[in-house]
Amino acid sequence: MSTAERRLRTPAGTGRGNLWLGILAVVQAAALAFVLLTVARPPIEHTGPLLGKNVTTADITAFTVTGSDGSAVTLKRDGVNWVLPDQGGYPAQNSRVKSFLQELTALQRSGLVATTQDAYKRLKVAPDTYQRKIDLTLKGGGKETLYIGSEPSYGSTHVRLAKDKGVYVTHSLHASDARTDASGYVDTTVLKLDQANVKRMEIKNANGDFVFTKGAGGWSWQGLPNGKKLDTQAVTNIVGALTSLQLNEPLGKKVQASYGFDKPRLPPRDRARPGRPPALRAQRGRAPPDPAPTGPARQRARPSPALRRRRPADRPPAARRPARPPRAGPARPPSRRRHPPSPRPGPSPPRPPSPWAPRTRRASTRSACPTRPTSSR
Repeated sequence: MSTAERRLRTPAGTGRGNLWLGILAVVQAAALAFVLLTVARPPIEHTGPLLGKNVTTADITAFTVTGSDGSAVTLKRDGVNWVLPDQGGYPAQNSRVKSFLQELTALQRSGLVATTQDAYKRLKVAPDTYQRKIDLTLKGGGKETLYIGSEPSYGSTHVRLAKDKGVYVTHSLHASDARTDASGYVDTTVLKLDQANVKRMEIKNANGDFVFTKGAGGWSWQGLPNGKKLDTQAVTNIVGALTSLQLNEPLGKKVQASYGFDKPRLPPRDRARPGRPPALRAQRGRAPPDPAPTGPARQRARPSPALRRRRPADRPPAARRPARPPRAGPARPPSRRRHPPSPRPGPSPPRPPSPWAPRTRRASTRSACPTRPTSSR
């Protein structure tokens, strides 16, 4: 085929149209690359520890943890130990404090999610909206403030340093790890003994002295009244509570007069009668029961007529409330129904046979051998 014939068969303008399409595709690719590389690109993520490369647990001399509800606790370093200054210098558990500070210094600048002021409140890392705020005091008088915010997913938490604009995601620290109560940093065990080794218990209070001893048959009470049986389970519960004492919150190292140790008293639920130990129930044993009461003692459920309230003789009887007079005006017309009562549903009519029901073969009424009727002559 010659060149002239090819030109005749090729539509006019086809080559020029393909050229313009190619140029347009190149321009679109260049515009897309420009947008991706220059427009709305977040800043480059920082790397390294969030508190700084030179900050270690030994550089932190004090810290305060504040919760979203306003509760706060302060710990301060006292030599090699940590104490609670607001609780009279009560000693803290060094292992708990050290573990918490290691989690703080291990935070990294990774997982950047936001850098704007509006995002701080939404992620709860703002100065007035947070889950936890931790104020650190460093050697030399330096100060650092760390905010612990919301949890976007399970096991991850938003954190931000006050002087840093970036909000990061961490997986090693949560708001529940930063306790705002003093009991979260101290050893809560006050007394721990083996209950099986306790053989004698003596209780002294305003009601007297109560001595309980444990023998081969269990616990016994020296002052048990006649005809009574000791509740040994109650004694066992008291011994178990005394051999495993736990504190809720430390108050200090010195005894104050407001604590009431000079004049101890029983709690309201442990008030006992004279001659009866606290928090113990003297059960009735197998002694024969008391005889049934006779006479007026049987009428305990019903008060005596002399105790009933009577009307004074000089007081007239209360007048009864008069009956309500009949309603004035015309009689009320009988109620009319807006709609007549619907008739009772009667028996439903038989349903017509469905055209889709399977056909049954009808029995033929014709005789197999029809006979011709005979005419009578």
